[in-house]
Amino acid sequence: MTVKVRFDKEVREYAKGENVKDSVLKLTETALAQALEKFHRRMIIIEGDTVRKAELAGILAGASARTLGEILDDLREKRLRDESEDRIELLYATDALGEETFGRKRYEAFRKHFDVLAGSAAEVKAVTFKHTRDILGRTFDILVLDMSYDYSPNDLGRIIETVRGGGLIFILAHPFEKWKNMWTGFHKSLVTPPYTIDDVKKRFNRRLIRKFTEHDGIYIITENGKLKKKPKRNKSQAKIKSRKGVPIPEETLFPRELYEMALTEGQVEVLKAFEGLVEEEGMLVLTADRGRGKSVSVGIAAIGLALALGKRTRVVVTAPEPENVQALFRFAKRALQRLGFKPHVVEEKGLIKELYARKIGLRYYPPAEGYKKTADLYILDEAAGIHVPILHKYLNKPRVVYSSTIHGYEGAGRGFSVKFLKKAREKRSFKELHMEEPIRYAENDPIEKWLFDVLLLDAEPVELTEDDYGLIKNKEVYFEEPDLDDWFEKDREDLRNFVGIYILAHYRNRPSDVALLADAPHHRARVLRLKNGKIVTGVQIAEEGNIPKKVIEKMAKGYKPRGNIIPDMMVKHHMAKEFAKLKGYRIVRIATHPDAMDMGLGSKALELLEKEAREKGLDWIGSGFGASEELVRFWVRNGFAVVHLSPARNPVSGEFTAIVLKPISERAKKLIRKANDEFRIRLTEWLGDTHREIEPEIVRWLFETPFGEAVDYPIHLTEVQRKRLDAFTGKVLTYDTVVDAVKPIVKLYFLDGWMKPYLDERQIKLLIYRVLQAHSWEETARLIDRTETFTMIEVRDIIRGLWYYYKRVIS
Repeated sequence: MTVKVRFDKEVREYAKGENVKDSVLKLTETALAQALEKFHRRMIIIEGDTVRKAELAGILAGASARTLGEILDDLREKRLRDESEDRIELLYATDALGEETFGRKRYEAFRKHFDVLAGSAAEVKAVTFKHTRDILGRTFDILVLDMSYDYSPNDLGRIIETVRGGGLIFILAHPFEKWKNMWTGFHKSLVTPPYTIDDVKKRFNRRLIRKFTEHDGIYIITENGKLKKKPKRNKSQAKIKSRKGVPIPEETLFPRELYEMALTEGQVEVLKAFEGLVEEEGMLVLTADRGRGKSVSVGIAAIGLALALGKRTRVVVTAPEPENVQALFRFAKRALQRLGFKPHVVEEKGLIKELYARKIGLRYYPPAEGYKKTADLYILDEAAGIHVPILHKYLNKPRVVYSSTIHGYEGAGRGFSVKFLKKAREKRSFKELHMEEPIRYAENDPIEKWLFDVLLLDAEPVELTEDDYGLIKNKEVYFEEPDLDDWFEKDREDLRNFVGIYILAHYRNRPSDVALLADAPHHRARVLRLKNGKIVTGVQIAEEGNIPKKVIEKMAKGYKPRGNIIPDMMVKHHMAKEFAKLKGYRIVRIATHPDAMDMGLGSKALELLEKEAREKGLDWIGSGFGASEELVRFWVRNGFAVVHLSPARNPVSGEFTAIVLKPISERAKKLIRKANDEFRIRLTEWLGDTHREIEPEIVRWLFETPFGEAVDYPIHLTEVQRKRLDAFTGKVLTYDTVVDAVKPIVKLYFLDGWMKPYLDERQIKLLIYRVLQAHSWEETARLIDRTETFTMIEVRDIIRGLWYYYKRVIS
């Protein structure tokens, strides 16, 4: 089908009356024609300082919506949009929509013109950046993104990807020369004492502006109609191609109607893979870059599986956040409707949490709860954002699907493979699928290329050779502070390698992390390079402390200063006001090249960072991180003391957050030693209450101390308790009758220094799990894979040894 994209006479007359130049209309026509022909997206930047840019966006977007509305039936026929979508949809996103705000005035100026031209054929959804979760899983034809005052890179990453192929994006921006030198609301959020707004950098804005000018498919105009970046040639003809047909297998277990919902071969493969879970229980791992229809496919396939099982079917759906699974629920609902069901939806704060139809039920649970539920199928979406030990708890489920993004807003890279799948293969076999073809737009979309580039979503570390491994083995490396002005202004490959290491080594990355590194006044980067210049370890640090006395007094009363995470914790949880006066480095992130892990590079980087801190006269270095056995062991073995553990798991990752510190100055050493002692005392009590569910493998390392000496904490037993302990170790009394006397002995062991009795890893886990966390004999036996009788005997033997050792020192 060939369409002539030319705005009608009424539009041109209206535009002329509003002093819109014909060249601007032609540019918009060309952008729309290109988008429709390629099934890609195009972007038009409107520079300006007044509401005129919003008025111009209203005219251009209204004209475009009007034109798209005229060919809507043809687009549906060619499967370029869903058959149920009978209106053009526009998203207007801005920082504020409240009364008397500049954001509101621009929105009203936009609507004044858009409504006249688009009429009732278009539907407008207005959203502020704070509420962009409302549009997750939705798709729009046109986007107007108001970046005049405030935005964050997270907003950019989330919103741009809601636009379908054949659609236009209008961005309201300041004149570039002004934008390069101004602070946004996001910048103001980066101010932390003792810095001021004048210390905040503007590197990310300049990078964004440069990328607007570098990439294809992006055109720039001013609010007065001047064309600053335009297409090489105007075109109004668009040869709109049908989305290529997807071959459906002749024999299918699922209803054919579900296969007809598939738009790509990758989606068909997912449906076939789910069919394999009907006759035989099993595990499926699905990966894709963002925008490939991964969650959509899983939602449709889950309904097919539920029907094929032929019984009452319960599906547990989990993800780091309920927002992650809205597309899954939406298309599961659509699949049910297509099959003639009338599904019942349960929503909470605008988000679907449950979906029911006859004997089929899908329900969302947080990751730490889902595995406790009984179900026929467990789906873990955005699995790379879930705490690895929790991922493992789903491994023994009869039917389980792990689904994860590789590159994109929720990007995980190979971190998911390295941290989880490698160990999962040792426990069970599974099928892997990777989806390549985009679903919202055709491949090689220029806006996707721009977005991935500007936010570094597809950044990768440098490739390592055999020679490089030789250098790593011999520790032929050097420590360097890179010039971030050079990295960001000149778009150095080092920046991509640095960010790429984080993307592949860490399970969760956000676009704003890049902007934080670029612009926060207290954030710095360090790298460990091989002798040939290749970056193998990246460290991001935040300078903290040196807080004015007035601010410290406010902190003690509840005030939380931005950026000073460790001083704030020490003031509030350890009553150590003097610590806030000290200066230190908080290690925000430290990551090693995924192909060079476990080769000592992380420890080498910490060693050289400590050396630098000493030379600069700092008092401490520390870090906060999601506590896993691997990470706590890493920090403790590098001489860091644990001083705090969050009372609840992070709702996104499922991990408890630990904070560790290593003293450099003598003043800091006294405060950190005291804080470490206090933390260990608290932990012995918290384990039976607040932290009863934390993994004992992690707890074992939380008790370790770099100071080597016992905590000065008196343990008292009455004479009768001592005699009852003798009776227990002599097999006269049972454990359950002497718990009150056993606990003090076990506490003493964990509060002791390096000269405490030797226990192996299993014995330590037993004491934590059975005594301090008070789990049942049945649960404890399952933990060590032994019988309850064997477990009882082993606990008695351990206590006998500890009682013999500590008997003489307990009053």
